[in-house]
Amino acid sequence: MKIKHFATILFLLTLVLSCDKLPSNGDLDGKWMLEHSYVRSTPDASFDVHTDRRAESISWNFQLDLLSIVSHAIHNGETPETVARFSVNGDRLDITKTYIHYRDRDVELTDPNTTCLEGVGIRGNADSYRIVSLSSGHLILCSDTDSLIFAKK
Repeated sequence: MKIKHFATILFLLTLVLSCDKLPSNGDLDGKWMLEHSYVRSTPDASFDVHTDRRAESISWNFQLDLLSIVSHAIHNGETPETVARFSVNGDRLDITKTYIHYRDRDVELTDPNTTCLEGVGIRGNADSYRIVSLSSGHLILCSDTDSLIFAKK
């Protein structure tokens, strides 16, 4: 009987260790609620225009190389959900492609001048951020235009 239990445990351990879909982004993985955003009123200004985003229930959900942005309201002109591909390189977070998420398909946003994602913190159809602060409970991202402050859910 002990051999059977040992074999079962060994099998389960092998499955867990060989799974390539385990979290790979450290503290970034998981659900982050956008609490505040700051915008530069002019290119030379500091982040001087504040918006409290807590009532909007905007979440950024990171897993593997996929970002899902969800809100209660329509935020991309069509639906309340946007998906994006991203990469992390040192202290840089690059959102490389964005898609309007429908139940049956995703449609890529290809216009680099689109403004439909500004309400959730993305300028155009892609954006780059410096990771200013990342811990198990707080995240601050800054682009050339925006500063986004998140709390882990």
